[in-house]
Amino acid sequence: MECPGCRSSNVERLAHYWAALPAESPLRAKYAPPDAVEARYWVALLSVVVGIVLAASGAVWAGLLVAVGGMAFGAVNHRQVQESQATLAEWNAAMICLACPGTF
Repeated sequence: MECPGCRSSNVERLAHYWAALPAESPLRAKYAPPDAVEARYWVALLSVVVGIVLAASGAVWAGLLVAVGGMAFGAVNHRQVQESQATLAEWNAAMICLACPGTF
């Protein structure tokens, strides 16, 4: 494989390059992996359960509001987790040219 910018064959996987950098290197922050989003499905599940309990106890509108809010939170969190995993997969597949320090 060669760098598309300078045509050098001196390339390496970005993840391996980053892992080999010394801890005090300023490049560790520049080439660091993206932050992962924590999956918090238990919050969504708990909200839905609380909403069902509220609806069953007589506060139907409040229960529906809490349950729908929990489902919406779960859907948004799921999308964020999927985007985070896709970004991390792209980072893991990225290459770095050691001649012109470009990533591709």
